[in-house]
Amino acid sequence: MSVELVTPGHSPPLDTLIALGIASGVLQAHPTAEVLVKKEGASYKIAISGRVEWDKVYAKLSEKVLFEIERLRYGTGDLRSAFGPQMGIQFQKLSETFKDIVELAREPILYITREYSEDARHATREGRGKKRKGTYTAYLPVAPWAGKYFAATYRYGEEPYTLCPLCAFLAWSGLLSSSSIITYAAENKRGTIYVVPDPVSMKGYDLALLSLIFGEKRGWILNDTPLLAAPLLVLATGETVWPVEGEYSLYVWKYEGAGAFLGIRGYSQLPLKPLLEFAAEAKSRSRYLARLIRLLDLSLVAQITECLAYGEPDPYTVVRSIWSFLAQKEREARTSRLLEKGFAEALFKVWQEYWRGHGGWSTPSSATPVTGIGSWT
Repeated sequence: MSVELVTPGHSPPLDTLIALGIASGVLQAHPTAEVLVKKEGASYKIAISGRVEWDKVYAKLSEKVLFEIERLRYGTGDLRSAFGPQMGIQFQKLSETFKDIVELAREPILYITREYSEDARHATREGRGKKRKGTYTAYLPVAPWAGKYFAATYRYGEEPYTLCPLCAFLAWSGLLSSSSIITYAAENKRGTIYVVPDPVSMKGYDLALLSLIFGEKRGWILNDTPLLAAPLLVLATGETVWPVEGEYSLYVWKYEGAGAFLGIRGYSQLPLKPLLEFAAEAKSRSRYLARLIRLLDLSLVAQITECLAYGEPDPYTVVRSIWSFLAQKEREARTSRLLEKGFAEALFKVWQEYWRGHGGWSTPSSATPVTGIGSWT
């Protein structure tokens, strides 16, 4: 038996999170199911081979969300981190909103093949200015291009972008299961950065590996964090190496507050393969990648990402900048030893492969060694 679903078309990363939520729930409830996710414009097609019991999928996803809702009541956990920069949140009220979403998603998920069919036009019942009974505001953590703050804390005149309980439930499930959440604070700034893999064309097993890598990473930093530093803060830790096949990229966005002002301060889509390959290669050739990334000024970590994702600056410039930074630190501690030959070799090897051989994003979809699971704090 095979099923094909099409996400509503709200546009990434909201639809990305919905697709990740569906794939995560199906694979948790039915580990032997064959799942294929393909990105098509603003939507994702999800083909599932094998019998799927959607009540079991709902049970798996709701278990995680309800656990985080209970933690949210006490101002802690992943949902709290997701709303990181927003001050004065009424946790009890927000947790009740999430409980309503979970409960109201129970019935529509049983009919998801109808709700998310090719011609369902599901998204026409949602969107800007469509605040109807039974719909919920798409908060900024899952809809950076259209979402709003939690209304009990901040008031706004513009009509919010709204979602039905099914879309909201799946999007938050995707965020909790498959994204990395980094919170930071510096002087009068506070923020949260979300790092989410984008399955352009992936089978379920490989997507599950990426979800494990990113979904297990949470962290807190006492520095203003550049958007492009976030991917390597996530990937620098973890010891397991896997081959991950398919086509995939990465969404990164920053939700930041300064004083009473909140907003999305950065949003980017990056090629993920060169970052994964570099992390795996650097770990296999050197011992200190995680320690080096933690020590470096975060602008230098962002520079490494730029080198791998965009081709500039070149590896020589990056390594020279890192060496200069460590030389200044050398007076305080023995830091120059953290920049090993293997790090430089890994950076040059991956940069050369993607920027001299294949022209950046147009990379082959062969197996990629990927670093893995664990907290990086």
